[in-house]
Amino acid sequence: MSEPVLRLDGATVLITGSAERAGRQFARRFAESGAAVVVNHWKQGSAAEETVELIRAAGGEATAIEADVSDPSAARTLVEKSVAWRGDLSVVIHNASSLRSKEFEDVTEDDFDASFGVNIRGPFFLSQAAAKVMRAQGHGRIIALVGNSTSEAWPNLIPHSLSKTALIRLMEQLAVALSPVVQCHAVAPTQFFRSDDGTNDALRRYRGEPLVDGDTYRVGTRYEFRNGDADDVAETLLYLSTCSPYLTGAVIRLDGGKALY
Repeated sequence: MSEPVLRLDGATVLITGSAERAGRQFARRFAESGAAVVVNHWKQGSAAEETVELIRAAGGEATAIEADVSDPSAARTLVEKSVAWRGDLSVVIHNASSLRSKEFEDVTEDDFDASFGVNIRGPFFLSQAAAKVMRAQGHGRIIALVGNSTSEAWPNLIPHSLSKTALIRLMEQLAVALSPVVQCHAVAPTQFFRSDDGTNDALRRYRGEPLVDGDTYRVGTRYEFRNGDADDVAETLLYLSTCSPYLTGAVIRLDGGKALY
């Protein structure tokens, strides 16, 4: 991990779905930057505690709170517990996601509801609860991870793509509704995390994309793009958490220029 430059000393940061995978890396980067991190998880107690211990072993501050963010009541309780921990809630990062890979004709109502529950209903009511705290304390940031749903078609992830697109619009709406106290943004990275179980590689193969090894990858015969990783995304999240409050409602695409090809 690169040496942190952007600082969040004394700030409490809630990151949903941060027990493992990219969420764990985000939590560790925020802790390195001085933030006290709430590691949210759902039925991942062991992984969440491991993330907390990794942060504490490095000299950081963290706590794990279990909550199903798709449940509005649980989302509100998550905010209450986060504030009770240290008396502050400076940043909320909507990182939790429901990803069920199915062809359009095979999608069930449960699949659809799972995507919209975690990806848009949860962030809506969690943001509502967080906004009350942030307005009372006079500052706050809400940032959503929305992936590449606006610039790439994924026929086997249609409910996911729809809900993430709605999440982008939610952040834009909240940037206005919560102005000038709370700044809201969306970060839209192309695939940057390569899981050990092969899930991400399988999704790339489905679209005929190259499996990336190294710092760059090629699309077609002429154009080469920089490959990103979780650290690139974390750095962007940190920037949006610390930059001028004049910046709000931004949707930042992280893809090395891929969407322009």
